[in-house]
Order: sequence, then structure tokens, then C-alpha cells
Amino acid sequence: MTTTTLVRYVWDDRIKVGLPLIDNQHRELIEAINDLAEAIEGNQGSTAVKKLIAFLKGYAEWHFDQEENCAFRHQCPLAETNQKAHVRFLEMLAQWHREYTESGASEEQARKIHTALGEWLVDHIYKIDTNLAKEIQAQPSA
Repeated sequence: MTTTTLVRYVWDDRIKVGLPLIDNQHRELIEAINDLAEAIEGNQGSTAVKKLIAFLKGYAEWHFDQEENCAFRHQCPLAETNQKAHVRFLEMLAQWHREYTESGASEEQARKIHTALGEWLVDHIYKIDTNLAKEIQAQPSA
């Protein structure tokens, strides 16, 4: 069993994009990733981990749809880049879930998923979502 403490992500102004709807959804994703860390470290078992991965997948799909609709509605130049990043993420998440199942629900694989999810989300918010939000906020109708 691994004893290294998993990263807990903190919601703060550095990852806030300035669109309340999107920020609230990002906060929910971060909380779910932190809940995944708690489940792994608390030895809550594969059922709890699989349930959290399923929640993250479903919530991410819903959030991505909301975010993409907003970007396309505002004709943001980054809309297509954002959409492609979301598709890649969902493909990666499906792969990670398969690997977790195939590993016999190993803690090591669960930890890799947690790390990958958190790093991807924060990186995506910094590199794409913040710029997407700036485009939306710069429009008179925003």
C-alpha cells in the first residue's frame, strides 16, 4: 500500500475564470477530485472509487456541454480548441477507468487517475478556460 499523501486541490482566485456558472462547475469538479483522494486514502474500496470516477465522467460531460455551448454561443475563437480538449479528456478518462478495472482496482492505478485528473483540470483551466472566459467577458452581450 502506498503511503504518499495525494494532492488536494484548493479553489482560489488563481483558477477562477470569472464566469460564475463555469467557476461553480469547476469548483464541483475539484471537490469530486478531492473526494476521490479521500476515498483512495481512506481505503473505502473499489466501489467508492468507481462511483467517484463515474460521477466525474458524468459531471465532466455535462459541464463540458455547458461550457462548449457558452463558447459557441459567444463565437469564441477558442471554442473548437476547447471542444477538442474535452473530447481528448473524456477518451483519457475512459482509458484510465479501463486500466483501473483491468488492474483489479489497484490503489496504485487509482492514485494515477487522481493525479492525472487533477493535473489535467488545473492545466485546462489555466491554459484554455481562462482565455475562453476573457473572450466571453470582452463581448458587449456578456
